[in-house]
Amino acid sequence: MDPIFKQIKLKETDYFRAIVLYGRNVASYKFALAEALFEVSEKGENFIPLEDLAIPFSASICRHLLMEDKQSISKTSKFLDTLREFNKGNVKNDQKIESTMRMGFTNVIDAFHVVGNQDVPIRFFHDERKKSSPGIRLTDDFLKLSSEIDSKDLIKENESRWRLVETAWAYNLPQRLVTVNYDENLNSFYAIDNDYRRHNVTSAAPALNGYQRGKCFYCNKSISLENWTQLLNRGEVDHFFPHVLKRNGQITEDLDQAWNLVLACNECNGASEKRDLCPDISYVYDLHRRNENWIRSHHPLRESIIARTGNNEVIRRNFLQSCYNIAKTSLVQTWKTEKSK
Repeated sequence: MDPIFKQIKLKETDYFRAIVLYGRNVASYKFALAEALFEVSEKGENFIPLEDLAIPFSASICRHLLMEDKQSISKTSKFLDTLREFNKGNVKNDQKIESTMRMGFTNVIDAFHVVGNQDVPIRFFHDERKKSSPGIRLTDDFLKLSSEIDSKDLIKENESRWRLVETAWAYNLPQRLVTVNYDENLNSFYAIDNDYRRHNVTSAAPALNGYQRGKCFYCNKSISLENWTQLLNRGEVDHFFPHVLKRNGQITEDLDQAWNLVLACNECNGASEKRDLCPDISYVYDLHRRNENWIRSHHPLRESIIARTGNNEVIRRNFLQSCYNIAKTSLVQTWKTEKSK
């Protein structure tokens, strides 16, 4: 007899997502390194001299410093100060690269593969900084990963995560709660600061995609943010509990929030039989599990989710149960589709 629960075999994309989504964030260097790895891999070479890696790595951080000055939880950083001065035109490019090689990689190369308290079981590069020609060596696992179509989605997810994290730092979350909302017209998250000013944060789809492992929330088929040649595989943001509940006054909760947003394939999202129906109870469990994963990973949206759904797991579960009860009694009919294996 088959066991009730079965092991799944993780792929390179799963491990890379884990690094980006669940690794510790004390500075933005991990995101910059992830972006740089994809850029240098385009040459198709295994060995990457440290100077070649420093070019896209520093460029990424410089670009983000122009969007948000706070790129670390530390109060001071000589390396970041150098990049700030470069952005102002006070530091030359060769000085920026030299500073990056000397200070920028100090911890991030060592800690890149760490999720939780240990390294993931595969490596995407090996550290060769102590050799006569210092650099890193990309592994076959990473070269394979970077050559796949899904790698474009990983790059977008990395950028989205970076924007969310630096937004959290900018507003000193969780010490000072910032409201993160969803703009349906722009398909993006935005923040409202204490002075009621709006700040665009990131596109919603990449922020959602990583936590669904590139799968449709409902049918579990692979979805894409980049390759839209096949319309049915396009990932689209969907409101789990439908807007009709809000329009008809049956539910008072704000449904335009991260806790109620999932990513669905075009076929599920556009299914005529799904519209204005109550989602099946099994999906409510999946939504609860997804939200809890966000909270446990210290996702920058965690404080907004906690504020709207409850400050402990039991309260959050009861919150979703209450929403489901309202949806079921109001809409009566439920919707469910067959899950892909």
